[in-house]
Amino acid sequence: MSDAETRECERLAFVAGRDGVPAALAFAQQGFRQYTAALREAESGGNQYGAAYADSLNASLIVYKSYISRNE
Repeated sequence: MSDAETRECERLAFVAGRDGVPAALAFAQQGFRQYTAALREAESGGNQYGAAYADSLNASLIVYKSYISRNE
């Protein structure tokens, strides 16, 4: 697991501990939509946030997808 994946797991664990699993699931779902959109926009020449942080965003997407599939 990469450092970025570890940080994202820790963030989800924090949200789950503070607000419960349903809130962490909502956080993961929202992040998945936002990060996917950012990467798609970067690929089409739009918003370059996704291009600048592609590695980190992709690592987060891996963690989010796993968390969503385990908790939906």
